[in-house]
Amino acid sequence: MNHSELNIINETSAVVDESLLKACAEAVFAGEGTGQGNEVNLLICDDEAIRKYNRQYRGDDSVTDVLCFPWPDTLPADGAAESAEVCDIIIDIKQIDRQKGKKTKNQELMEVFIHGLLHACGYDHIRQPDQIAMSEKEIYYKRLMEGTLTRG
Repeated sequence: MNHSELNIINETSAVVDESLLKACAEAVFAGEGTGQGNEVNLLICDDEAIRKYNRQYRGDDSVTDVLCFPWPDTLPADGAAESAEVCDIIIDIKQIDRQKGKKTKNQELMEVFIHGLLHACGYDHIRQPDQIAMSEKEIYYKRLMEGTLTRG
């Protein structure tokens, strides 16, 4: 990734397409102008772990598909960072399986990871105008990444 790093810790037995996830991070960072030197730590976990993190950091005692912790607040725009900016993303692979519908696990994982990366870039979906902007970006990056998907 253009002098950026993706560290994946998979605490599950699920096989994930690491090259697809790296390509997603490259595409989002390039498209959002975050510059180089970004570091993403991705934790793939199960329901119990994400519920614990969700309770601890958001006060929500429930399972969710993705949590994102950008550092400091968002990744820098226009290559402004002199040193690496770090973002931690946690994804529940069991929730991915449950919500994927007719998509493959890799498709759903890619979409949820893009969602997390956009949070790291400062997007949110609390207010409707923000939700529309984030949704448009998600659609854009999903379409951009369609050619890199492998069956899974």
